[in-house]
Amino acid sequence: MKRILFILAISLCCAGVARAQYWGNGMRQVYSINYQTSVPIGGSRDFIPNMSWEGININWAYFVTDNITVGLDLSYNNYSHKIGQKVYRPDANTAINAAQYRYTQVFPIKVQAKYFMAPFGPGLQAYTGLGIGALSAGEHIIIQDIDVWDNNWGFLLSPEIGLLIPFGADNYWGANITAGYNWSTNKADIGGIRFDNRQSFYMNIGLYMALF
Repeated sequence: MKRILFILAISLCCAGVARAQYWGNGMRQVYSINYQTSVPIGGSRDFIPNMSWEGININWAYFVTDNITVGLDLSYNNYSHKIGQKVYRPDANTAINAAQYRYTQVFPIKVQAKYFMAPFGPGLQAYTGLGIGALSAGEHIIIQDIDVWDNNWGFLLSPEIGLLIPFGADNYWGANITAGYNWSTNKADIGGIRFDNRQSFYMNIGLYMALF
């Protein structure tokens, strides 16, 4: 029993020293701001098939061990699609000859954990992540003076992979590249199109800043 307690004590001391060395020499926090593109898939693609080129992502990660972080991730994407001019009949007595414009604004909000792998090459740092949270979406149709909205919330699950590319040997700042997948339980019924979940692939390209 004494031997077991001795081994546990030594193990805890070693873990404490390793952590102290890490907090002294490694990253403690990483902030990044990124340009984001997103491709809709699944049922939501029936409403707008186009890729979103209007997106932004902000991420904060805090190291709880030498290679695991927890943090927050916020994004915004705007999707748009135009359907050429045609005749629409909102009711039996009305006919409108006009183009149809469709928009979707998406706000994913998630708590995220990341696992950082050992650096390789010139200080490159690869990581994998998993986020859970909520996704707010607003579908919008405009046909001349007709304006229809469908706002919805859903549970969000989001795995991703990424790479930090330092600018210089000190690793204080550099480039961030991320690819991921969003799946949420959002339900929508608008313009004769109905879907029970929202899915998309996204890619981030931006800058990170590390605190030591």
